[in-house]
Amino acid sequence: MNRRTMKKIIGLCCATFLLSGCHIYKSYDRPESIDATGIYRDPVAANDTLAANDTTNMGNLSWKEIFRDPKLQMLIEEGLANNLLESIKFDCTMYQVQTDRVADFIEIENTEKQILYMGNGAYADSLGIFTLADESSAQTALETVNAYLEDLGNSFRDYLPDEAAEVDEAVTVQKGRFVVFCVSPDSQTAAQLIDAAIKEGDSETTESTDASEEEPQQMNNKAVGEYPAVTADGKSKNFGNVIQIGDTGFELYSYTEKAAETYAASVNRTAGKLKGISDVYEVLIPLSSAVTLPDDYFGKIKSSNQRKALDKIIKKAGSDVKVVDMYDRLMEHRDEYIYFRTDHHWTSLGAYYGYERFCEEKGIMPITAERRENADFGDFLGSFYADTKKSQKMEKHPDRLKVYYPISKNLSLRYTNQKGHKGNWDVIHDVSNYPLAIKYSAFIAGDNPYTMIKNKDITDGSSCIVIKESFGNAFVPYLTDHYSKIYVIDYRYWDGDLFSFAQKKKVNDVIFVNNLSMIRSDYLTGRLAQITK
Repeated sequence: MNRRTMKKIIGLCCATFLLSGCHIYKSYDRPESIDATGIYRDPVAANDTLAANDTTNMGNLSWKEIFRDPKLQMLIEEGLANNLLESIKFDCTMYQVQTDRVADFIEIENTEKQILYMGNGAYADSLGIFTLADESSAQTALETVNAYLEDLGNSFRDYLPDEAAEVDEAVTVQKGRFVVFCVSPDSQTAAQLIDAAIKEGDSETTESTDASEEEPQQMNNKAVGEYPAVTADGKSKNFGNVIQIGDTGFELYSYTEKAAETYAASVNRTAGKLKGISDVYEVLIPLSSAVTLPDDYFGKIKSSNQRKALDKIIKKAGSDVKVVDMYDRLMEHRDEYIYFRTDHHWTSLGAYYGYERFCEEKGIMPITAERRENADFGDFLGSFYADTKKSQKMEKHPDRLKVYYPISKNLSLRYTNQKGHKGNWDVIHDVSNYPLAIKYSAFIAGDNPYTMIKNKDITDGSSCIVIKESFGNAFVPYLTDHYSKIYVIDYRYWDGDLFSFAQKKKVNDVIFVNNLSMIRSDYLTGRLAQITK
């Protein structure tokens, strides 16, 4: 690092002493092109043998290795935040969130410093830099950030799809004990600047990671051969809590006891209050990394055993809860197209197998996929595509958004979005002409706080409430053939009282539909706890 660059960094550190509270930044006219190479360090010349061979040369060290004092490192991060604000194009004026209010938006534990900038409510633009107590806490924080971004994107998806698409392309980086994320219309520049600042690059995994003694890495614990084998060629690439193998992404998972306890308490409390009034079902969905991750990668990744995690969660269920464990059923079909490759959700086919398993638990006959009309809405590039910085392999081999329709044609759907606006929509909407990033919105009008679906062909008065996150969207259409009314609540955005609502509607069933990633999130399980008090 040359003296000029060091002076810049130290100057930024000093400048941050003068910054406090909320700031309004002047509008920025981004130049046509930005060269990020000199922001962090000058590149080593090809003929500079000293720099290439001398590991003590400052030009070969990251700023975190040079400036080891924790307080100084945190000040430099403020300088990084200011640099990003000035160098990246944002759609709106950015405001700094006061430190004691950051948790109102994103709650991250074990932080030593939190820097969060946001625009106004009409824009998704945001920037966060978090300093954690240790690397393990930073890895957990990255998971929290990704969950926050998923929620943020979903909140815009139905009424401001351009903002949702911007969130889908957000930059997220974890390095050591530091986590950075940025949502802007210029994600490419943001990625370049952040990479230059903290020396973060994609790492290729070729050897096994040491297994945790408490949570073995192997995703399933059944003997090889009991389920169809899944194999893959090629190396894995690491993108935080997402790994890419060939053209397929997988979300890593870490079991969290506290979040699992909060989740189970919410379900048990609901079942206890509604005992004798409504049956309560708990639908548990593993991530694709537990089901379709190639067998030859078991044990090579740092991820909790999802089968054991499900067993722990199931043991927490009270006697009044009817547990619908999807794991074995999905494993039986793991060599089929039951999860997307470029997105974290299950496909319509995967949701169908989940629906079959639910029908078994409820004691009703499922309507077979063969009897259902189907459609192909074309190419789809989902969340993993964004997480892997628009992987070329995924782009060349996108997913296909295929759906199975309900049997009944006499359905109506009315939703209320997060702004309180009401609208009518299709249970399954043709999204063939939608941008590739938002095609999962084909199901039940996407993620809205409240949705009601009527099947006028069923006149027995049967009804249910589905409490769900986004995995439930592809599941609900199958239920429409069995209930006269379905009330869909997305607990991430709904603020009502579930018990009072269930009593008022006199529903037969209350169905919690959640994937394992949700049950590790303190924020999401906390939201569920709020509506089940």
